[in-house]
Amino acid sequence: MKYPTLTYLGRAGDFKPIRSMISIVDDKEVLVESCKRILECDEIKCSIISHGYLIEVWGSELSVSSFANGSAAISGRIQSLSIERRRSSEALI
Repeated sequence: MKYPTLTYLGRAGDFKPIRSMISIVDDKEVLVESCKRILECDEIKCSIISHGYLIEVWGSELSVSSFANGSAAISGRIQSLSIERRRSSEALI
């Protein structure tokens, strides 16, 4: 039996799976894992970059209650959440 030969000339990091998990607890908290950067956070909107996605949390009395181990916890009165895929050039912002 002949086995196929696999060749790959890219970086080893290209094989690493990238997953981002978002947990929503009632309308009080959103936890975003694998968070790369917090772009902005004020009383009504919190914007986060996570592996090529822009995640926006809208609500009132919002604050980032935790930013540890690559995860961000947004607390307050959550009203909506939007996720937008970023182009590779924008993902670095």
